[in-house]
Amino acid sequence: MSDIFDVLFDNYIQSKVAGLSMLEAQTASRLTGTAERLQALEQKYERMHLVAASLWSLLKEHTGLTDTDLKRHMETALAREDQNRGTAGSMLCEKCHRRIRKSATRCLWCGAAVHSGDAFHGT
Repeated sequence: MSDIFDVLFDNYIQSKVAGLSMLEAQTASRLTGTAERLQALEQKYERMHLVAASLWSLLKEHTGLTDTDLKRHMETALAREDQNRGTAGSMLCEKCHRRIRKSATRCLWCGAAVHSGDAFHGT
């Protein structure tokens, strides 16, 4: 009688182990996919950063604009966005006190980490 229970228990344990092995393989696959997407995003960010820096350099060279002009324009654009959708979408940076989006994880002005107090912002 105990042999039948041992066989049944062994089969049960083997099925659970097989299920865990399958979950482990799926998790490893998702992690690999996530790492690849993160790498692709980092490459896109680096390209966009290079393009933006190059364009700003060209503008300064050909128009005489300054970094102060760019910052002022950025502040104006952010204020315009706030008017279009209300100030509910923005907040002040705790470090430099400039207006930034609530969804930001870092201040676009000073680079400080943003802690909005809302677990769903910045995700």
